[in-house]
Amino acid sequence: MSEKVLNLFELRPRQARAFEELEDGTVDVLVPRYGNNAIGRLLKKVLSNRPVRVHLDDVGTCVWRLCDGERTVKQIGESLHERFGERVDPLYDRLEIFIKQMQKAGLIKL
Repeated sequence: MSEKVLNLFELRPRQARAFEELEDGTVDVLVPRYGNNAIGRLLKKVLSNRPVRVHLDDVGTCVWRLCDGERTVKQIGESLHERFGERVDPLYDRLEIFIKQMQKAGLIKL
């Protein structure tokens, strides 16, 4: 029985959360403070319903903007290298970790 192995660099990530652009050109991704289960709905009524803001630096913001569901992770890496050069080295190691962290946090979908 063979299993199909997904190559992360062929996937096309897309944003899964709302975001706000800041004056400095970076973004804050807005994550709901509570879940949508019964306890989360109750907490929303009783406590603050403001979302948690996940601030992305300039490199993270660039990745975020490129997560449009059209570009592959490999293409995103190529764009990062063109824009930031050696500053993002080791490029694909760092990009893999960042993409996986954003996916695990529910900020993007692969």
